[in-house]
Amino acid sequence: MKLFIKILLITLWVVLAAGAVVIMSFSVEKHNSKACRGILCSIDYRGNQPLLSGNDLIAEINGKFGKPQSKQISEVDIPGISAYIQNNPYLENTDVVVSIEGTIMIKARQCVPVIRYLASDGRQHYIDRNGRIMPVCQAFPYKALIASGNITSPLAEGKNIFSVPEKNKLLRSQLLTLYGLHYISGMITADTVLNSLIEQIYLTTNGKFLMVTKAGSHIISFGDTTDAAEKLENLKCFYKNALVKTGWDKYRKVNLEYKNQIICTK
Repeated sequence: MKLFIKILLITLWVVLAAGAVVIMSFSVEKHNSKACRGILCSIDYRGNQPLLSGNDLIAEINGKFGKPQSKQISEVDIPGISAYIQNNPYLENTDVVVSIEGTIMIKARQCVPVIRYLASDGRQHYIDRNGRIMPVCQAFPYKALIASGNITSPLAEGKNIFSVPEKNKLLRSQLLTLYGLHYISGMITADTVLNSLIEQIYLTTNGKFLMVTKAGSHIISFGDTTDAAEKLENLKCFYKNALVKTGWDKYRKVNLEYKNQIICTK
């Protein structure tokens, strides 16, 4: 009797599972046969200036994949659209889903640039907080710390400077400039005082950094990235405790290259 009941229960569960699969398959097939209602795009700018608009992104998708409104959902290349969004150099944490009503929903977060640099070959790029290289779009000017000088940029847009494996020593050596810029600019942009004071970084041919401030006429000789955090903290103290008394135009050059010293030249 117990064996009969056990077999009956197993049979019942198998029938229910098979029924659920049939119902789900029918539901998916019915959903896929619906007409696509279009695309909705939501970009989280995280309180920053936009680097692209949702409407522009939708226009790009329509141009590459065709307008989805003229197709059934099964005819829309959802995986292709998803891959295309993932490869956008301005976006991260992308997600593409189709709603029950048949609308393609795109959600993404915009990358946050920490610096805009002019490479030696004349090209301009951003580097975001995570190390991704992004193109500069003139239609969406983004206010960021600027860098110029002896800067090489060997990676393509959308690539991450920290994704290069250690075994690729040649490429990593070519990226040393960008590693240094990312490191210093990250500390500057994260500090409200420094971010309000420093507007430009210049890299000399011998690999040292010069900085230009928004106030005053002096140049900051920063040196290389050695003790960078300590140098920036010393610079803040110097501004708060010295220049506010002597005036911003008293010195022509402020040198931070020597440990625990600030040497000023009139």
